[in-house]
Amino acid sequence: MLFLPKYFHVLLPLAYAVEAYKRGELSREEAALAVIFAVLYDGTVFRDEILLFIGGPEHVESPIMTRDHFTAFWLWALKELGLKPSSVRRGRDVHLIAFRDAELNELLKAVTLALPALHELRDALAEFADAFKVVTREVVNKKFGIDWAYDVRNEGFFKKLNEIITMAEDYVYRNVTVERWPLDTSGKQPKAVIHFKLGGEEVAHITVYWTGRELQAQFGGSHENAERLASIITALGGKAEVKPKNAKWTVHLHTDGIIAIRHDSWLNAVKGFVDELYSKGLISEDRYEQLVRDIATGPNTVNYAGVEFSVYHKTEGKYDFLEIRYHPGNEASKNAVVNALKARGLKEGVHFTVKEYGDYEIHVAVESYTKALEALARSWLRKGEYYAIDDRKRVISVKAEHKDAVVNTLKTAGLEEDRHFTVKWDGYYVIRITYEGLREIQRMALNGDVEAERFIRELEDVLRRRHGQNAVKRLIEVLTPAREEGTIDLPLEVRDERGNVVARVVDLRYEFVMGDQPVGQCAGEDCRLRIIVEYETEGERRQLKIVCYWVKKQKEKGNATVTYNYEAAWSRVKNDVEAAVLKALTGKAKRGRVQLFSSDLDTLYRFKALKDAVDKWRGGKPQSVVQRRGI
Repeated sequence: MLFLPKYFHVLLPLAYAVEAYKRGELSREEAALAVIFAVLYDGTVFRDEILLFIGGPEHVESPIMTRDHFTAFWLWALKELGLKPSSVRRGRDVHLIAFRDAELNELLKAVTLALPALHELRDALAEFADAFKVVTREVVNKKFGIDWAYDVRNEGFFKKLNEIITMAEDYVYRNVTVERWPLDTSGKQPKAVIHFKLGGEEVAHITVYWTGRELQAQFGGSHENAERLASIITALGGKAEVKPKNAKWTVHLHTDGIIAIRHDSWLNAVKGFVDELYSKGLISEDRYEQLVRDIATGPNTVNYAGVEFSVYHKTEGKYDFLEIRYHPGNEASKNAVVNALKARGLKEGVHFTVKEYGDYEIHVAVESYTKALEALARSWLRKGEYYAIDDRKRVISVKAEHKDAVVNTLKTAGLEEDRHFTVKWDGYYVIRITYEGLREIQRMALNGDVEAERFIRELEDVLRRRHGQNAVKRLIEVLTPAREEGTIDLPLEVRDERGNVVARVVDLRYEFVMGDQPVGQCAGEDCRLRIIVEYETEGERRQLKIVCYWVKKQKEKGNATVTYNYEAAWSRVKNDVEAAVLKALTGKAKRGRVQLFSSDLDTLYRFKALKDAVDKWRGGKPQSVVQRRGI
């Protein structure tokens, strides 16, 4: 029987990698991955040295190969791949092939351009680790009654992989140079090409544009070059997604993604581009100053569940609000983010929302194109308003709200979907973390969740750095109900503006109401929540009522009417004492009919008696309804 040594399953793939590399079927970075995976399997990674352990079946009588043979094989393979070790050391049980200094840098340079593959492996392992952690927690808890879970990420393989990724990214950061070519105004949009070089050799480039509203950076080319560019951007602190488009592979960044790349030479190149735009009058002074501030202060992103959310603080009239959102590049990316958020315990529609925007493209077969245009021309759909035509590509572009109408028109004319025409979505998704989502993450942080605590801390930092103290104040207002929920018990002293105690809240009750009748619980637009506040003043017990209800609102959107509901409440305040009681509960105080809104109701979470009531009522929010016209 032929004995196959333990290391054959490493050496045989390595031999194939060498031959494929020599035939030009494998890039150098892909071949270098074979070396890295061998280190992950049997090696040690230090920040300044990588060691590969070469063993063999010396305990077997007359083995086919010894560790000396294996070592010779490795040295041959490394030479063929253009990689040189720093030293080879004989050990008692294993030989050690070491990479240090210049030789280590050469290995890291080759691995750098394979960073997307290493990131993908790490993400897959992390996803498995999370799932395994849940399973072990359930098993151990069921058997022993102990809340304990095993984290695979503590294993040596995962730690070595993380360290190699860090070393490769550090190598790029230390050795990359960035060169910007002069401003080009010959096209529709001003642009400049920015080149990345390692060791004087260009490894990637990208073109930066000014659209008139924002900066954009775009690359289109081969899959290999797109992956190289994404590797460089990732190593410099940015995030890039490689996507196919027509016959090319693209990398696309907006302003936020551009300034997320935190490397001085890159930022200087981008600022130089913005300076040139301003010097030639191609950008306004206000927009120029804002971009310069953004470049200096850094990205407005914060990571949660492996997703880089963009953070905004906006003001509309007397209202200001926070927006934490992410733009997935495609449906697969959107689904991955949704699953990641759900895995963290967040609920879609409550803690985060997913919305679809953009157009659809209807691709029509050659033999059916004329018939399709004639059908649309005879319909009530007006060209330019409901659809647009690209004769060269035989594509009919429609807004999402008009897609069904156009498709039905084609079907009525006898055209079959997936035979005579195909429908392709050409829009984008937006995933937003709601205020309730922020509060849920804050609750996780208060319960010891390290990732949630870091998210809240970094979110506050980004808001302070990019938008100022008012934005931080708004965040604190949003999070305060979660930070204080259930912390206030009764009785509660009520003070007037001079600090004198004028009453005591002694009881808080609630009931659900349909029509005028109290019910056990209800949901929908006719369901109201009535909060009954009992307070004592001047030796008497009195009541103040707060009624929460749903307000219906309609909004025209294209050929559709969207009906949705938002929450509100009111209270009838008869005197100054009741105004002080209402202020103690919600922070809002005046006499007469007092209107309350969502942020005012949030403050009620502080009271143990009301938290569940508000949650239950909000859980019954009516669904939005879209009614289309002319279909």
